[in-house]
Amino acid sequence: MIRAIVFDMDGVLLDSEPLHDRTNIEILKTYGIEADASVTDPFVGRTSEALWTEMKAIYNLPDSVEELIARQWSMNIKALPASEIEASKGLEDILAYALERGISLSVASSSRGDFVEAVFDYLNLWPFMEAYTSGQEINHGKPAPDIYLLAARKIGVPAAACLAIEDSTAGVRSAKKAGMVTVGYRNPTSQGQNVEIADYVVDCLSEVCEIIDHINSTENKQ
Repeated sequence: MIRAIVFDMDGVLLDSEPLHDRTNIEILKTYGIEADASVTDPFVGRTSEALWTEMKAIYNLPDSVEELIARQWSMNIKALPASEIEASKGLEDILAYALERGISLSVASSSRGDFVEAVFDYLNLWPFMEAYTSGQEINHGKPAPDIYLLAARKIGVPAAACLAIEDSTAGVRSAKKAGMVTVGYRNPTSQGQNVEIADYVVDCLSEVCEIIDHINSTENKQ
């Protein structure tokens, strides 16, 4: 039985990946580096530490990884309120569905905690989410299972009773390793991400409601 839904955040709750791309490219440009999204796309779903450790090594950036990360998130948080990014299509349907059925909701995001909280403020998600887990809280980021295992512990639901929604290859692998049912969300701006390895694949978040109904009705019959 599915008792909880654990969302990835960027690219799932809202299409914020372009915002991240703009910020990261802008930071690189301050060092005289001309880059585009193809440089940062391989890091979709992964931690900022992984991104900036690699960028620092490739481009010999003078600032520390910690300074680069702090810059990134400060810029993202500042830009979010005026970004006009909308919640992903079907998110409201899932929130209402889960509330009606007593299904717990949580977020497992590689983003920093302060940006997760900014997104919760921006989309008014606090009344719906029981908890969130950020990339700062774990030693090994996606595709390791750590973040999803911690997310399940926080809400007191076994990983096997959780359904994870991801738009990145690393994220799907992470949730699968944690033992969760996985849904790959085809976010059109998450370029180069293979979510076909998930248990289910959707183009709209509202489809997740039907998937859970199917899983739970099947379990009830057994």
